[in-house]
Amino acid sequence: MQRKNLLLIIASVVVLIGILSVLYLMRGFTVSSRTITESCPTPSLVYVYVTEQQKNAADAITSAFKTVLNQYGINIINTPVCTLPASSLPQKLRIYPALLYKGEIQSLQKYTVGKIGDYNILAPTISATFAYYQGVNTTYGVTAEALIVESDAPYAKVNLTDKDLKTLLSEVAVANITKVTRLKPDEAGVKVPYAPTILFKSDYNLSQGVRYIVRLKNNIYTVTNETQRALASYLGLTILETRVPPDPLLDKGINFGSPSAITLYILEDYHCPFCADFITNLGGYLQSLVREGKIRMVFVDLIIHPEVTSMHAFTRCVYNLTGDSEVYFNITRELYKKGISTTINDTKLIALKYLPQQLVQKALECSSTTENLVLQDSQQLTSLGFTGTPTLIFWNNTTQKGLIIEGCLQQHPCMTEEQLNNILQWLGK
Repeated sequence: MQRKNLLLIIASVVVLIGILSVLYLMRGFTVSSRTITESCPTPSLVYVYVTEQQKNAADAITSAFKTVLNQYGINIINTPVCTLPASSLPQKLRIYPALLYKGEIQSLQKYTVGKIGDYNILAPTISATFAYYQGVNTTYGVTAEALIVESDAPYAKVNLTDKDLKTLLSEVAVANITKVTRLKPDEAGVKVPYAPTILFKSDYNLSQGVRYIVRLKNNIYTVTNETQRALASYLGLTILETRVPPDPLLDKGINFGSPSAITLYILEDYHCPFCADFITNLGGYLQSLVREGKIRMVFVDLIIHPEVTSMHAFTRCVYNLTGDSEVYFNITRELYKKGISTTINDTKLIALKYLPQQLVQKALECSSTTENLVLQDSQQLTSLGFTGTPTLIFWNNTTQKGLIIEGCLQQHPCMTEEQLNNILQWLGK
């Protein structure tokens, strides 16, 4: 398991100065003021270690910390560094090696999460990040239990062993995960937007100084939706179960089929190779399911490659002018069959196979004024967390459950008829 990939998850919210610029850190965490057996000068940057490896890395970590701060206009280069063993403090810290400071260092105050004696504790995610980039093994001073809320949906399984999960989730929780418990959604005691999902149970306030961890109730915590989905991607989860109805923005897409059928939203980009694989491989079968009233399809523009904007605007105009979803789908299928270097001219030539020239010309005129709308809708989808194509969202309004697939189940084909049928069967239960 590569820790580098995991840190990309954490870095999306807390890495380096990113953490410093966006953390809303909690105040007021004060521990016992019992005598501290060793003292540091005032002011000083304080480095606390447990192991010999951590002790030997003191210069590297504190120098890197000072250098990064200096790059962002925070100059503590000349502040002396004081190195302390953990045994010299009256209470355990959340993580070791730990970065603290003594005295009034105003530029560090807003990154402070608590106090131990005369020492101010910096956010544990800062300590974790700098230790990682120096290749130093961390030690945790607090414990937690990981709760894996599992789904019975096909392909939505966490396949890591409990041992591997303990290692991975300790880094996410910034706490030592002592136990992994797997639960069904109705056993979790809290509502979760996705399954599988990760919860943490701890008597320690895990949200203290870690912005992406959120308290749900009492001693139960989770991570933000953004981090949850990033974790799912890291764990190789291609499907997430959801009980949250899709955002109404999705229904602005091109839709056809019975409103009472299971809905399949397809977030697409005409130059996305996996979109092309999905539609080319399953297009005919999807059409037959629509005609049989088994699914409703909604095509949603999610522009990843800016050069396709005019093409999406054109096909949207074709649908708006004709109201013919079959024509829209046929043009889309042929575009994908031609590959991922198509142009607006290719789109026009394909449309002329199905529509009179006069109507195609009207669609071209319409597309020039529709491009901004296509881009605005895509930007809204991105703000909702949809950043990749194809994203497939299934929703059964009767059973109030759905599935979100970001990417393909396999590289080729993206999805088979058997896999699609398994999903539809589960949604109908």
